[in-house]
Amino acid sequence: MKFILSLIITLSLPILTFAEEEKTSSYTYEQEKCSGEEDAFLQSLEEELANCKVQMPDVPSTADMNEAYYKVGDCSIAVANKLFEKNYKKYNDKVKKNFDTLVKAYYACAHDIVQHSDYGSARGGTMYNTEAIATASFWIRDTVKEYLYQARIECDDKAGFDSLE
Repeated sequence: MKFILSLIITLSLPILTFAEEEKTSSYTYEQEKCSGEEDAFLQSLEEELANCKVQMPDVPSTADMNEAYYKVGDCSIAVANKLFEKNYKKYNDKVKKNFDTLVKAYYACAHDIVQHSDYGSARGGTMYNTEAIATASFWIRDTVKEYLYQARIECDDKAGFDSLE
């Protein structure tokens, strides 16, 4: 019974996360908008991140689930790296290092939350590991979404200031 409950919780994480998805995806201030190449670049990254979804077989093993959640994290990291290469040229090394540190911390903290409390330490098992991987991968995806959101705001602001000249 505990295994089935854990499986249901783990499989429901993507649904809960995607329900929150709209929070940072619409920017509606009245001002100038990014133009041309910058807009197209950000749009392509936003679409690419939207495609970082969990894909599993109909009856997944825990290994299948782990792989699917790791792929969401890896896909999100790839999008972030593309953004860093183009929009963080001056501080690229520092930004990448900080982001890599954050990703490692997300995985460590997710395992802490799920497996290392006084209550959870008695609950070993692969489903708790899978739940931690899923949690971390969605934190990573949400962080990359925030990077893109901020890049969009900055690009729009820059367009607004450029139009004043």
